[in-house]
Amino acid sequence: MPNHQIFNERPESQDRAIKVIEKLGYTIVPRSEAEAKRGSRKAVLFEDELQTFLSKRTYPYDNETRFFSGGSIASAVRALSIQSTAGLYAANKEISDMLCSGKSLEETLPDGSRQSFDIGFIDFEHPENNIFQVTDEFEVERPNGKFARPDIVVLINGIPVVVIECKKSSVDVMEGVTQNIRNWGNEYIPQLFQYSQLIMAVNPDKVLYGTCGTPAKYFVSWHEDDKEWLDEWCRKCSPDGRVKEQDRALISLLHPERLLDIIRNFIIYDNNVKKICRYKQYFAVKKCMDRILMKDNANTRNGVVWHTQGSGKTITMIMLTKMLLRESLKKDSPIKKPRFIMVTDRVNLDKQIRDNFIHTQMSPHRAKTGKGLIDLLDDEGNTVVTSLVNKFEAAVKQDYCNENSNIFLFIDEGHRTQYGRLNIYMNKVLPNAVKIAFTGTPLIKNPNKKDKRNIEASRNTYAKFGPLIDKYTLQNAIDDKVTVPIVYEGRVVPQSVTSEQINNHLKHITVGLTEDARKDLELKYSRFVALAQTEPRLNMIAFDLHEHFLNYVKPKKFKAMLTCSSRAAAVEMFYKLRDLGGINPAVVITPNNSKEGDDEQNTPQTLKIIADFFRKEVDPLFKNNYDAYEDSVTGAFTDPEGDIDLLIVKDKLLTGFDAPVAAVLYVDKKLQDHTLLQAIARVNRVFDNKDFGLIVDYIGIFKKLNSALDLYSDDKSGMNTFEQGDIENAISSILEEKDKIERAHKNLWAIFDGISKNETAADVWQESLREYEVRKDFYEKLSAFAKLVDFMFSSFELYESVGDVRADEYRKDYLFFKKLKDSVSLRFNDSVDFSKYEDGIRHLLNTYVNAEDAKIIIEPLDILNKDKMEEQLARLGSSEAKAEAIQTRQVEILESYRYEDPIRYMTFMERINKTIQEYMAERDSEKYLSSMEKMAEDYRAGRSSVKYPEVIMDDGDAKSFFGAICSGIKKSTGESTDTDLESLGMLSLNIKKVISSNAKRDWRDNVIVHRNIKKELDDLLFDYLEENDLNWTLDTIDIIIDEILMVAKKVY
Repeated sequence: MPNHQIFNERPESQDRAIKVIEKLGYTIVPRSEAEAKRGSRKAVLFEDELQTFLSKRTYPYDNETRFFSGGSIASAVRALSIQSTAGLYAANKEISDMLCSGKSLEETLPDGSRQSFDIGFIDFEHPENNIFQVTDEFEVERPNGKFARPDIVVLINGIPVVVIECKKSSVDVMEGVTQNIRNWGNEYIPQLFQYSQLIMAVNPDKVLYGTCGTPAKYFVSWHEDDKEWLDEWCRKCSPDGRVKEQDRALISLLHPERLLDIIRNFIIYDNNVKKICRYKQYFAVKKCMDRILMKDNANTRNGVVWHTQGSGKTITMIMLTKMLLRESLKKDSPIKKPRFIMVTDRVNLDKQIRDNFIHTQMSPHRAKTGKGLIDLLDDEGNTVVTSLVNKFEAAVKQDYCNENSNIFLFIDEGHRTQYGRLNIYMNKVLPNAVKIAFTGTPLIKNPNKKDKRNIEASRNTYAKFGPLIDKYTLQNAIDDKVTVPIVYEGRVVPQSVTSEQINNHLKHITVGLTEDARKDLELKYSRFVALAQTEPRLNMIAFDLHEHFLNYVKPKKFKAMLTCSSRAAAVEMFYKLRDLGGINPAVVITPNNSKEGDDEQNTPQTLKIIADFFRKEVDPLFKNNYDAYEDSVTGAFTDPEGDIDLLIVKDKLLTGFDAPVAAVLYVDKKLQDHTLLQAIARVNRVFDNKDFGLIVDYIGIFKKLNSALDLYSDDKSGMNTFEQGDIENAISSILEEKDKIERAHKNLWAIFDGISKNETAADVWQESLREYEVRKDFYEKLSAFAKLVDFMFSSFELYESVGDVRADEYRKDYLFFKKLKDSVSLRFNDSVDFSKYEDGIRHLLNTYVNAEDAKIIIEPLDILNKDKMEEQLARLGSSEAKAEAIQTRQVEILESYRYEDPIRYMTFMERINKTIQEYMAERDSEKYLSSMEKMAEDYRAGRSSVKYPEVIMDDGDAKSFFGAICSGIKKSTGESTDTDLESLGMLSLNIKKVISSNAKRDWRDNVIVHRNIKKELDDLLFDYLEENDLNWTLDTIDIIIDEILMVAKKVY
């Protein structure tokens, strides 16, 4: 018969991982040896290994190398053993800096002088000099005396730099991510994670990684670019000849040379947030280095990196800069004193890049004028410079030329047409510079012959900047969950709007609403139009957008952007939406008479609208400081808690502006090819509970978009000019969501295949969800279905595609399953917080359904409050369900103080088990409920059948030890003790004396103290047995001592 235990976590994932890591060159340290090396479970360093490594480190002196003194080594170990009062992240950063840069220590030289030298904790240049070790079940003490036990810890020179949680294949790897995040919290074991550089969650089929402080949603997968290298190592490391995804990821990330490379070169601090490279950033930097060092046979040092919008190009630039700086320090490097010029064509991008470099502890200088650029280039002390591309034109006019070949030009969004002419200027100013162009959109394959801009861009991008270095497509980013998909909905409002069209549009907006909600909305529109004395089309868009925002965006705690065809239109929409109420909009446009974009046509009237806006809304607070105004608005918008929830623009901020909280882009402006792809990327960033970014189109970007095939052939939007593979799944039609709703609906019903849809007994439905794994599956599938139903009711195009009858069926099924979820959550004491799924659908319930607002978070059954408990039980149907709810909650409470009051725990658990056995035998649900209610009442009142010896009646600690004795006897013999109670009471007092005399500071982890306690307890128990003529077995005595120690760790 097959052994089901092969699918348990330990053999399937953890044991296999240890074997693979060992074959990579790590030494396995058994758990017992690891605990001895640490000396205490509060400690996490292998100090003996660290000292061994440091004792071999040397420093140069007078043409020879000298070993560091014992005092310096001790100082280095102390420095690494910091307990930062500033918190985990500050400690982690301080330690990370020491790991990469070493620690400066003062040595006394032979001539009596003193001089400082750096001692390194890791030898990055010679990996073979390091001590690579792996251990498992790494138990670390928490502040409350309990323990947390990461599955695997990887150490370099005794320093725990990698923490891994393993899960079996049937468990979602995200549980391992959540466990890691919990473990680095203040209530758990931050002292371990202050050393961590790489944090992983693995199961045989999937691996996610991050670093200390990485939010759960940013843990990502690794995909190896060097397939041959990986295949060779998989053959070497596989324990059984087969290769699992877990094996691939462990090899890719933990191969000693790769791990050292990542720790040293691919972890940065961005505004005090620690970030580790994604796999594409790692390989892009490595490929750029190969190109620059002429190792890739391209016969040039220049090239293009195409990484899709939202994939972190600026971070890639920063990591490449760091690596080039480090390369330049090598004696034989062709790169000497490198300098870096970050070039873009937008003021906001220039500022953003500069800020990103500042946040990563680099010191960029911003060229504000052409003369300023010349001055910065002439000063070799300026390592990093940011500049707008047009500053090079001014430099050319001054006949400036710098022939330094160690200048690196990193050009952002290098596909843009303006680089055609200005690229010539860059070449004139810096003829020998290395040029790496970064673009977030694909290059055009078949330019529209009428569009000279695209012809130039297509022909010249590679010619200007060199062959492609690396590519990361939109689909790659979606697959890696680096970005979210984009869904498109057309709500085109014609330029000339008739009364009939307005009425038809209102019918669309009100589709699916209850009669009262429909009347309220129509009245609201008529009042709005009466007040808005402007063109009907903008009124219609403003009203439609307002309703969509309040019904779909705001309930989910998202934000949105609106792009308008002109600055004047943006201002008008600002006032309309503000007057409608419920939305706090803001406008970011170019001030005064300056044009914004090539397509803008201004009149005296539109310029007055713009000027009046700045005079009324901006100048009173910001005077003429428009940069400060823009910073204030964008800061309030990007902050999820900020008060700006709708950002209105024309062209500004459609490129390079990063606001993950933005989930919807409303479009009333023609967008094509690159501009379209850049604009939609404003809503493709990952954010909590954001499954996709939504484009709501009022202008008509596409001819039609019902499927992916329509996208690839659409010439109106310019999407037909790209390679199909390059824009695969860039945008999907909202109508494609119809199939997703149907699938989600079928998946939900599939859980209940054996039950008739006409079944009316609540117990039948609840019983089908008795197993936790089935309930978990139900909760997840219900949440997926709920979000799609919510989306359907917010989109009249999707609603009409689904149809009234089917939509009503979905609505009713959702309500049924939601009530079922509420009842089983209570019955089985599941702590399920559905608020993140139902914040949005709560509005659906109120607006589209005549139903009461449902409770979102199911609270645990409140056994200590009789009235509250009865109120909660009333939601459940049968007596069995109610009794079960009491039983599951009672057990949870008892388990929480098992070792604080073991006798009470044992007594109530015996009653619970006996009651369950009687019910299983008799199937009398009324008696079952009555017994459970009586037990809850006894618990509330503090009643139990426990009898304590008189001698310890007023001594809580002794009572706990009395319970430990009784519990140990029961565990060993299966019977309660019939020993004289008073003698057991005296024994409990004596046990208390033994524990209290030994329980000094840090005693819980001190092996020597444990040994002393056990010896004294052994003597005490044997004396007791002899005095009372009792004959307990050695096993019984051992079990009692274990129980006593568990209680002691709780009490002392």
